[in-house]
Amino acid sequence: MSPLPRHGHTVPELLIGLAVSLCVVLSGVTSYNIARQSWGAFDAVDVLHHNARATLRNLRAHAQRAGGAQVNTAADGQRVQRTPPHDSSQPDLQGTEGTRSDALSLGHWRSLSPYDCQGNHTGSDALVLNSYQLNTKKELTCKDLRLSGSSYQALAEGVEDLQVRYAQAGANQTLQWVTAAQVRDMGQVLAIEVCMRWVSNQPNATRNTPSVGCQGETVAADGLGRRVLRRTIALRNHAGVLP
Repeated sequence: MSPLPRHGHTVPELLIGLAVSLCVVLSGVTSYNIARQSWGAFDAVDVLHHNARATLRNLRAHAQRAGGAQVNTAADGQRVQRTPPHDSSQPDLQGTEGTRSDALSLGHWRSLSPYDCQGNHTGSDALVLNSYQLNTKKELTCKDLRLSGSSYQALAEGVEDLQVRYAQAGANQTLQWVTAAQVRDMGQVLAIEVCMRWVSNQPNATRNTPSVGCQGETVAADGLGRRVLRRTIALRNHAGVLP
């Protein structure tokens, strides 16, 4: 009786199979890492846009209240009277043109809405005057300047720049977009344009090209995702000031 034939693999065949398996594993790990980085980058951008939307809603709400007047019933109970739209000592719209970024203040009567930019509604002053500015931590902060003891609190992080332009009423029913320093009278401003440059906190190796900021400046590539978002907000309580 002849012995049964033996089946097996030679050493070169085993080495080749091991090398192929190792390549497959390495390919899978590489693909997983790339997918994880991409997911992290997408997630960071999604958070950035969420913060931007919430911040712009906050700004829009207070800009649309700015300059609103109170309407009260007169002593005879038959007429209504409109109070001045704001305290002349602290206008409802103020702007500061900074060397690094701009600052913006928006005011309204507390009787129109008791809430300030932080959501507080415990103040006793007749006015709410919300001040928005950046800090050194790339955070957009705000506080009510008329609320005693208030301090600037962060609304959103990842804001590298804040620029504000003002649509100033001119002659012959024209509008001119100017900076805060160029505004002749804030009461003649019909709209504001807010531009913010946002940056994600998640590195992305594909972000290797420069980007452009709010003022057309070049921002060097550093592996972080950026977005420049602009919004134009009409100051509806300033309507009718065109000469």
